[in-house]
Amino acid sequence: MSESEKEQAAVNRLLQILRARLSDSGWNDNLDAHCRDTIRNKNVDNISLDELLKDVEDHATIQESIKKDLLEQIKKFLDEHLE
Repeated sequence: MSESEKEQAAVNRLLQILRARLSDSGWNDNLDAHCRDTIRNKNVDNISLDELLKDVEDHATIQESIKKDLLEQIKKFLDEHLE
């Protein structure tokens, strides 16, 4: 396996970890519900995609434990590949 393939495999693994952690924490469901509520409250005809994205940016914070775990995984990868 080439170095590039190893790096891509590591990135894919990190993305899988992130997706799983976000799903397990309910982040996906909460964000989906928030978007649905925002669209209902403002009426789908009265909200633009830009407005919805701005609202999501303000609401979509990720738990510190998830950020910390992912950062540790990235550091581990870098330590293994930059020796």
